[in-house]
Amino acid sequence: MSSQSNVYFISGGNRGIGLALVKKFTAAGNSTVITTARNPDGSDDLKAWAEKHPNVKVLKYNATVHSDADHVASEVERLAGHIDIFIANSGLGETPMTVLETPIESWTELYNTNVLGPIVLFKALYPLLKKGNTRKVVFISSYLASQTDMAVAFKSSSYGQSKSALNFTAKELALELADEGFIIVPIHPGLVSSDMGTGYVNNLGSGDLVDQLKSTMISTEESASSIYNLAIGLKKEDSGKFLNYDKTVFPW
Repeated sequence: MSSQSNVYFISGGNRGIGLALVKKFTAAGNSTVITTARNPDGSDDLKAWAEKHPNVKVLKYNATVHSDADHVASEVERLAGHIDIFIANSGLGETPMTVLETPIESWTELYNTNVLGPIVLFKALYPLLKKGNTRKVVFISSYLASQTDMAVAFKSSSYGQSKSALNFTAKELALELADEGFIIVPIHPGLVSSDMGTGYVNNLGSGDLVDQLKSTMISTEESASSIYNLAIGLKKEDSGKFLNYDKTVFPW
């Protein structure tokens, strides 16, 4: 790979928003796109895309196996030597449940995957981001992480908590690494008609709120296009903000 390429790393590129992001960044000029999947050989759509686009590389990564992160970093070092933009996308959702209904296993599983997974991966890739030109980091979060706007109980329990914890770390990293020129933001990708987004809304049942949510859903392509534009256009003053996919600011 040319050292002059813009290197974009996107975790969880096998489906949904992740796959749409891979496709969007692939089209960027002079780009190398490195993405991950738990089972690359079984990720048919991603595998087919990578076979047709030589600037796309797929690595095996399981967010719950934290030792995988060091292997991924070694492979990125070999393939590209640096990272310009890192998008932490991989994560788990849940069936909507109240706090009292949510089993302890859900809290621990989602925290391990949605919080510790991105943190461990970022720590492994940090030296490669320091070698990059832009040092931009985007953590895919959720509107459900906003405690200020928690006017309605969406039954997000362990999922909302995990994304709120991820936001805390994104904010902390933005402060810790500001002097090194890092730009770090958590973003809400929109209510996306992916398997995760559609399944979550459908499991809420029926009623005016559900109908309203369904009417605001956007496609994975719309979300990816907005995230792409947001990531490319991030500036120093954006670091540490909680952003919507349209770059409006959410309260913490």
